[in-house]
Amino acid sequence: QNVEVGNFGGWEIISQRMKEANKITANYIDLLKQVASAMDTFGRALIKTARDSRLPDMEHGELKASLLAARTSVEYWGQDSVDAADAITTEVTQLSQYLTQAKLICKHAKEQAKQRQQQVREGMRRVQQAQRESQKKLQELMDKETNKLRVDSKPDAKPKELEKALQAGVRSVEAAKEAELQHKDAVNFHNAVLNEWCSYAHSGFNTFQNKEEHRVRLVRDSLWRIANICSLFAVQLDQHQESIRTALIHVDVAKELSTWVAIHKTLQTPPIPLVYTPIARSSLNTPSASFSTSARSTLTE
Repeated sequence: QNVEVGNFGGWEIISQRMKEANKITANYIDLLKQVASAMDTFGRALIKTARDSRLPDMEHGELKASLLAARTSVEYWGQDSVDAADAITTEVTQLSQYLTQAKLICKHAKEQAKQRQQQVREGMRRVQQAQRESQKKLQELMDKETNKLRVDSKPDAKPKELEKALQAGVRSVEAAKEAELQHKDAVNFHNAVLNEWCSYAHSGFNTFQNKEEHRVRLVRDSLWRIANICSLFAVQLDQHQESIRTALIHVDVAKELSTWVAIHKTLQTPPIPLVYTPIARSSLNTPSASFSTSARSTLTE
Protein backbone atom coordinates (compact mmCIF):
# COMPACT_ATOMS: atom_id res chain seq x y z
CA GLN A 1 0.00 0.00 0.00
CA ASN A 2 1.29 3.42 -0.95
CA VAL A 3 1.51 5.53 2.19
CA GLU A 4 4.12 8.00 0.93
CA VAL A 5 3.35 11.70 0.76
CA GLY A 6 3.34 13.22 -2.72
CA ASN A 7 6.14 15.69 -3.41
CA PHE A 8 4.60 19.14 -4.04
CA GLY A 9 7.82 20.65 -5.39
CA GLY A 10 6.73 20.27 -9.02
CA TRP A 11 3.48 22.05 -8.31
CA GLU A 12 5.31 24.89 -6.61
CA ILE A 13 7.66 25.28 -9.59
CA ILE A 14 4.78 25.43 -12.07
CA SER A 15 2.85 27.84 -9.84
CA GLN A 16 5.89 30.11 -9.59
CA ARG A 17 6.25 30.00 -13.37
CA MET A 18 2.63 31.07 -13.83
CA LYS A 19 3.16 33.89 -11.36
CA GLU A 20 6.24 35.09 -13.23
CA ALA A 21 4.40 34.77 -16.57
CA ASN A 22 1.56 36.96 -15.30
CA LYS A 23 4.09 39.50 -14.04
CA ILE A 24 5.87 39.57 -17.42
CA THR A 25 2.55 40.07 -19.19
CA ALA A 26 1.57 42.83 -16.75
CA ASN A 27 4.88 44.63 -17.39
CA TYR A 28 4.33 44.35 -21.14
CA ILE A 29 0.83 45.79 -20.75
CA ASP A 30 2.23 48.70 -18.72
CA LEU A 31 4.76 49.37 -21.47
CA LEU A 32 2.04 49.44 -24.13
CA LYS A 33 -0.08 51.75 -21.96
CA GLN A 34 2.80 54.23 -21.63
CA VAL A 35 3.56 54.08 -25.36
CA ALA A 36 -0.11 54.59 -26.26
CA SER A 37 -0.41 57.52 -23.83
CA ALA A 38 2.76 59.16 -25.16
CA MET A 39 1.74 58.73 -28.81
CA ASP A 40 -1.77 60.05 -28.14
CA THR A 41 -0.44 63.11 -26.31
CA PHE A 42 2.15 63.73 -29.03
CA GLY A 43 -0.39 63.33 -31.83
CA ARG A 44 -2.94 65.65 -30.28
CA ALA A 45 -0.24 68.26 -29.67
CA LEU A 46 0.77 68.11 -33.35
CA ILE A 47 -2.85 68.44 -34.49
CA LYS A 48 -3.42 71.44 -32.22
CA THR A 49 -0.17 73.08 -33.31
CA ALA A 50 -0.95 72.62 -37.00
CA ARG A 51 -4.52 73.91 -36.71
CA ASP A 52 -3.54 76.90 -34.58
CA SER A 53 -0.63 77.97 -36.78
CA ARG A 54 -1.12 80.86 -39.19
CA LEU A 55 0.96 81.33 -42.28
CA PRO A 56 2.37 84.80 -43.18
CA ASP A 57 -0.19 86.76 -45.19
CA MET A 58 2.50 88.32 -47.38
CA GLU A 59 3.90 84.95 -48.50
CA HIS A 60 3.10 83.90 -52.04
CA GLY A 61 3.94 81.44 -54.78
CA GLU A 62 5.38 77.96 -54.38
CA LEU A 63 6.88 78.81 -51.00
CA LYS A 64 3.41 79.48 -49.61
CA ALA A 65 2.25 76.16 -51.10
CA SER A 66 5.18 74.45 -49.37
CA LEU A 67 4.21 75.98 -46.04
CA LEU A 68 0.62 74.80 -46.54
CA ALA A 69 1.89 71.30 -47.38
CA ALA A 70 4.03 71.30 -44.24
CA ARG A 71 1.14 72.34 -42.03
CA THR A 72 -1.15 69.73 -43.60
CA SER A 73 1.50 67.01 -43.26
CA VAL A 74 2.06 67.84 -39.59
CA GLU A 75 -1.68 67.59 -38.95
CA TYR A 76 -1.85 64.24 -40.73
CA TRP A 77 1.21 63.11 -38.82
CA GLY A 78 -0.54 63.91 -35.54
CA GLN A 79 -3.71 62.11 -36.61
CA ASP A 80 -1.69 59.04 -37.58
CA SER A 81 -0.07 59.09 -34.14
CA VAL A 82 -3.48 59.25 -32.45
CA ASP A 83 -4.74 56.36 -34.61
CA ALA A 84 -1.65 54.30 -33.73
CA ALA A 85 -2.26 55.00 -30.04
CA ASP A 86 -5.85 53.74 -30.41
CA ALA A 87 -4.60 50.55 -32.07
CA ILE A 88 -2.12 49.96 -29.25
CA THR A 89 -4.89 50.58 -26.69
CA THR A 90 -6.89 47.81 -28.38
CA GLU A 91 -3.93 45.47 -27.81
CA VAL A 92 -3.83 46.54 -24.16
CA THR A 93 -7.52 45.71 -23.74
CA GLN A 94 -7.11 42.24 -25.21
CA LEU A 95 -4.05 41.43 -23.11
CA SER A 96 -5.66 42.82 -19.96
CA GLN A 97 -8.66 40.55 -20.41
CA TYR A 98 -6.39 37.53 -20.73
CA LEU A 99 -4.32 38.58 -17.71
CA THR A 100 -7.42 39.00 -15.53
CA GLN A 101 -8.68 35.56 -16.52
CA ALA A 102 -5.26 33.95 -15.97
CA LYS A 103 -4.94 35.48 -12.50
CA LEU A 104 -8.37 34.16 -11.52
CA ILE A 105 -7.55 30.67 -12.77
CA CYS A 106 -4.21 30.66 -10.93
CA LYS A 107 -5.81 31.92 -7.73
CA HIS A 108 -8.55 29.28 -7.85
CA ALA A 109 -6.04 26.54 -8.67
CA LYS A 110 -3.77 27.53 -5.79
CA GLU A 111 -6.68 27.53 -3.34
CA GLN A 112 -7.85 24.10 -4.49
CA ALA A 113 -4.31 22.75 -4.47
CA LYS A 114 -3.68 24.07 -0.98
CA GLN A 115 -6.84 22.36 0.26
CA ARG A 116 -5.97 19.02 -1.33
CA GLN A 117 -2.36 19.20 -0.17
CA GLN A 118 -3.62 19.74 3.35
CA GLN A 119 -5.83 16.67 2.96
CA VAL A 120 -2.82 14.64 1.87
CA ARG A 121 -0.83 15.84 4.86
CA GLU A 122 -3.74 15.08 7.16
CA GLY A 123 -4.07 11.61 5.65
CA MET A 124 -0.40 10.95 6.20
CA ARG A 125 -0.68 12.15 9.77
CA ARG A 126 -3.59 9.74 10.34
CA VAL A 127 -1.60 6.89 8.83
CA GLN A 128 1.37 7.59 11.04
CA GLN A 129 -0.82 7.86 14.13
CA ALA A 130 -2.66 4.63 13.25
CA GLN A 131 0.65 2.91 12.62
CA ARG A 132 1.92 3.95 16.03
CA GLU A 133 -1.30 2.74 17.66
CA SER A 134 -1.05 -0.57 15.82
CA GLN A 135 2.55 -1.08 16.89
CA LYS A 136 1.61 -0.20 20.44
CA LYS A 137 -1.24 -2.73 20.48
CA LEU A 138 1.01 -5.41 18.96
CA GLN A 139 3.58 -4.73 21.64
CA GLU A 140 0.89 -5.04 24.32
CA LEU A 141 -0.29 -8.30 22.70
CA MET A 142 3.25 -9.65 22.79
CA ASP A 143 3.52 -8.66 26.45
CA LYS A 144 0.23 -10.37 27.22
CA GLU A 145 1.32 -13.49 25.38
CA THR A 146 4.58 -13.52 27.27
CA ASN A 147 2.75 -13.06 30.57
CA LYS A 148 0.29 -15.87 29.67
CA LEU A 149 3.15 -18.23 28.87
CA ARG A 150 4.83 -17.34 32.14
CA VAL A 151 1.62 -18.00 34.09
CA ASP A 152 1.01 -21.27 32.22
CA SER A 153 4.48 -22.45 33.04
CA LYS A 154 4.06 -21.86 36.74
CA PRO A 155 3.38 -25.19 38.48
CA ASP A 156 1.43 -23.50 41.25
CA ALA A 157 -0.63 -21.24 39.04
CA LYS A 158 -4.20 -20.85 40.20
CA PRO A 159 -7.14 -21.33 37.80
CA LYS A 160 -8.22 -17.75 38.41
CA GLU A 161 -4.84 -16.44 37.33
CA LEU A 162 -4.92 -18.62 34.25
CA GLU A 163 -8.40 -17.37 33.35
CA LYS A 164 -7.36 -13.78 33.87
CA ALA A 165 -4.26 -14.18 31.69
CA LEU A 166 -6.35 -15.86 29.00
CA GLN A 167 -8.94 -13.06 28.94
CA ALA A 168 -6.18 -10.41 28.83
CA GLY A 169 -4.65 -12.19 25.89
CA VAL A 170 -8.01 -12.33 24.09
CA ARG A 171 -8.57 -8.62 24.66
CA SER A 172 -5.09 -7.84 23.45
CA VAL A 173 -5.68 -9.83 20.28
CA GLU A 174 -8.93 -7.95 19.61
CA ALA A 175 -7.29 -4.60 20.33
CA ALA A 176 -4.42 -5.45 18.01
CA LYS A 177 -6.84 -6.46 15.24
CA GLU A 178 -8.80 -3.25 15.75
CA ALA A 179 -5.63 -1.18 15.62
CA GLU A 180 -4.49 -2.97 12.48
CA LEU A 181 -7.91 -2.39 10.89
CA GLN A 182 -7.73 1.31 11.75
CA HIS A 183 -4.25 1.46 10.31
CA LYS A 184 -5.46 -0.16 7.10
CA ASP A 185 -8.43 2.22 6.88
CA ALA A 186 -6.11 5.20 7.40
CA VAL A 187 -3.84 3.92 4.64
CA ASN A 188 -6.78 3.47 2.26
CA PHE A 189 -8.06 6.94 3.08
CA HIS A 190 -4.62 8.44 2.53
CA ASN A 191 -4.21 6.64 -0.78
CA ALA A 192 -7.60 7.84 -1.96
CA VAL A 193 -6.75 11.43 -1.02
CA LEU A 194 -3.33 11.09 -2.65
CA ASN A 195 -4.86 9.75 -5.87
CA GLU A 196 -7.36 12.59 -5.82
CA TRP A 197 -4.53 15.09 -5.42
CA CYS A 198 -2.53 13.50 -8.26
CA SER A 199 -5.57 13.67 -10.56
CA TYR A 200 -6.15 17.31 -9.68
CA ALA A 201 -2.45 18.16 -10.10
CA HIS A 202 -2.41 16.49 -13.51
CA SER A 203 -5.47 18.45 -14.58
CA GLY A 204 -3.97 21.64 -13.13
CA PHE A 205 -0.72 21.10 -15.02
CA ASN A 206 -2.64 20.70 -18.27
CA THR A 207 -4.57 23.90 -17.54
CA PHE A 208 -1.37 25.79 -16.78
CA GLN A 209 0.25 24.40 -19.93
CA ASN A 210 -2.66 25.56 -22.07
CA LYS A 211 -2.70 28.99 -20.45
CA GLU A 212 1.04 29.42 -20.92
CA GLU A 213 0.85 28.39 -24.58
CA HIS A 214 -2.03 30.82 -25.04
CA ARG A 215 -0.08 33.59 -23.28
CA VAL A 216 3.06 33.11 -25.36
CA ARG A 217 1.02 32.98 -28.56
CA LEU A 218 -0.94 36.07 -27.51
CA VAL A 219 2.17 38.09 -26.66
CA ARG A 220 3.89 36.95 -29.85
CA ASP A 221 0.93 37.99 -32.01
CA SER A 222 0.63 41.25 -30.09
CA LEU A 223 4.29 42.07 -30.72
CA TRP A 224 3.77 41.28 -34.39
CA ARG A 225 0.82 43.67 -34.58
CA ILE A 226 2.78 46.36 -32.71
CA ALA A 227 5.60 45.96 -35.24
CA ASN A 228 3.09 46.38 -38.07
CA ILE A 229 1.62 49.48 -36.41
CA CYS A 230 5.07 51.05 -36.02
CA SER A 231 6.01 50.09 -39.59
CA LEU A 232 2.82 51.58 -41.02
CA PHE A 233 3.26 54.69 -38.90
CA ALA A 234 6.82 55.08 -40.19
CA VAL A 235 5.68 54.64 -43.82
CA GLN A 236 2.96 57.26 -43.43
CA LEU A 237 5.39 59.64 -41.75
CA ASP A 238 7.81 59.22 -44.63
CA GLN A 239 4.98 59.94 -47.08
CA HIS A 240 4.14 63.17 -45.25
CA GLN A 241 7.78 64.21 -45.29
CA GLU A 242 8.05 63.33 -48.96
CA SER A 243 5.12 65.63 -49.74
CA ILE A 244 7.01 68.46 -48.06
CA ARG A 245 10.18 67.63 -50.03
CA THR A 246 8.20 67.55 -53.27
CA ALA A 247 6.67 70.93 -52.50
CA LEU A 248 10.08 72.40 -51.68
CA ILE A 249 11.57 71.18 -54.96
CA HIS A 250 9.21 73.46 -56.85
CA VAL A 251 10.41 76.55 -54.94
CA ASP A 252 12.64 78.74 -57.17
CA VAL A 253 14.28 81.37 -54.99
CA ALA A 254 15.08 83.75 -57.87
CA LYS A 255 11.59 83.44 -59.27
CA GLU A 256 10.04 83.98 -55.81
CA LEU A 257 12.03 87.19 -55.33
CA SER A 258 11.35 88.53 -58.82
CA THR A 259 7.67 87.78 -58.44
CA TRP A 260 7.60 89.62 -55.14
CA VAL A 261 9.36 92.59 -56.68
CA ALA A 262 6.97 92.63 -59.63
CA ILE A 263 3.98 92.62 -57.29
CA HIS A 264 5.22 95.32 -54.96
CA LYS A 265 7.04 97.78 -57.29
CA THR A 266 5.67 101.34 -57.29
CA LEU A 267 5.87 102.16 -61.08
CA GLN A 268 4.95 100.01 -63.98
CA THR A 269 7.45 101.85 -66.30
CA PRO A 270 10.82 103.31 -65.39
CA PRO A 271 11.03 107.14 -65.09
CA ILE A 272 12.47 109.33 -67.87
CA PRO A 273 16.20 109.78 -67.29
CA LEU A 274 17.62 113.21 -66.81
CA VAL A 275 19.49 114.66 -69.75
CA TYR A 276 22.35 117.00 -69.11
CA THR A 277 22.55 120.00 -71.46
CA PRO A 278 25.60 122.26 -71.24
CA ILE A 279 24.85 125.94 -70.74
CA ALA A 280 26.63 128.52 -72.88
CA ARG A 281 29.29 130.59 -71.17
CA SER A 282 27.77 133.89 -72.38
CA SER A 283 24.43 133.19 -70.85
CA LEU A 284 25.98 133.03 -67.41
CA ASN A 285 26.54 136.89 -67.60
CA THR A 286 22.91 137.57 -68.43
CA PRO A 287 21.10 138.79 -65.36
CA SER A 288 17.80 137.20 -66.33
CA ALA A 289 19.34 133.74 -66.75
CA SER A 290 19.43 131.88 -63.42
CA PHE A 291 20.32 128.28 -62.44
CA SER A 292 16.72 127.39 -61.60
CA THR A 293 15.52 128.63 -65.00
CA SER A 294 18.17 126.61 -66.81
CA ALA A 295 17.44 123.48 -64.81
CA ARG A 296 13.70 123.83 -65.45
CA SER A 297 14.24 124.21 -69.16
CA THR A 298 16.53 121.20 -69.13
CA LEU A 299 13.96 119.04 -67.27
CA THR A 300 11.31 120.21 -69.70
CA GLU A 301 13.39 119.14 -72.64
